[in-house]
Amino acid sequence: MLFKPAKTSGEALRAAGALSTVGLAFVLALVMGFWIGDRLDRWFGTAPLLTLVFFFLGLAAGIVNVYRIVSQSYPSGRPAGAPAGGATLPAVSSATATDDVDTPVDEDRDAGS
Repeated sequence: MLFKPAKTSGEALRAAGALSTVGLAFVLALVMGFWIGDRLDRWFGTAPLLTLVFFFLGLAAGIVNVYRIVSQSYPSGRPAGAPAGGATLPAVSSATATDDVDTPVDEDRDAGS
């Protein structure tokens, strides 16, 4: 089974609500960092040094916020639709991975030599 739906519609709605705040949380962290840096630059007269520093701190805070929101929405540590139980695709052995089949391209190459 590739897709496992949420246990209840309430859980699905809570997850959708939390995920809908991702963009707002990210942009708000960026704007707040920029604004604080701008105000400090005006106060200390160090433009644009603190604006850049606090912008990147806001960027880092935004990334952390997105990570927290998404990890709370998917507490099992796997995205929706991922196989249960840590199942992975079967491994391909090196013996079967070689190209032993003659294709028309291979035959044309052999004929020219």
